[in-house]
Amino acid sequence: MDEAEMKKNAEFLISNLVGKEIPGTAKVSIRYNTLVNFAKIYGITDPKYVGPEENGIVACHAFANHFTIKALYKLLLGMKLVQDGVERPFMLNVGKLLHGGQRYDWEGCVDVKPGDKLSITAKYGKVWVIEKTMVFFSEIEVLVKNQNDELVCKPLITVAVRPGGY
Repeated sequence: MDEAEMKKNAEFLISNLVGKEIPGTAKVSIRYNTLVNFAKIYGITDPKYVGPEENGIVACHAFANHFTIKALYKLLLGMKLVQDGVERPFMLNVGKLLHGGQRYDWEGCVDVKPGDKLSITAKYGKVWVIEKTMVFFSEIEVLVKNQNDELVCKPLITVAVRPGGY
């Protein structure tokens, strides 16, 4: 892909993605063993996170990485756009997708617990390109809710796509 085509694609995405809902909902079922094993990887020994199942453990906050990035990957791969009258995927080359960073907001949220069934939706926030490198960036505002429609996390993920991937 030449530089002119990359610039055209970047301009298209910048003008069409801001505030756009990413179609679909990713679903994740939460299991006790997954929560405990994840916490132990980080050296967490607090029984609140690694205790017996009957004691009612909750997920450590780092567990948000487990479901958020996985869900976004699924959502972004399925996203289609219409550019110049032709349908195209958001990602032209998945190998060019990079994780640019994340922030997690738990204000007003409930804990994730074993047995929860999470629903993850997202929409685009800020979108920009660094012209010197032609790397495309987007902030993706994510909402994670449990089976009771309660918020469990509000991540803000930054996605980067290298030249040729968008």
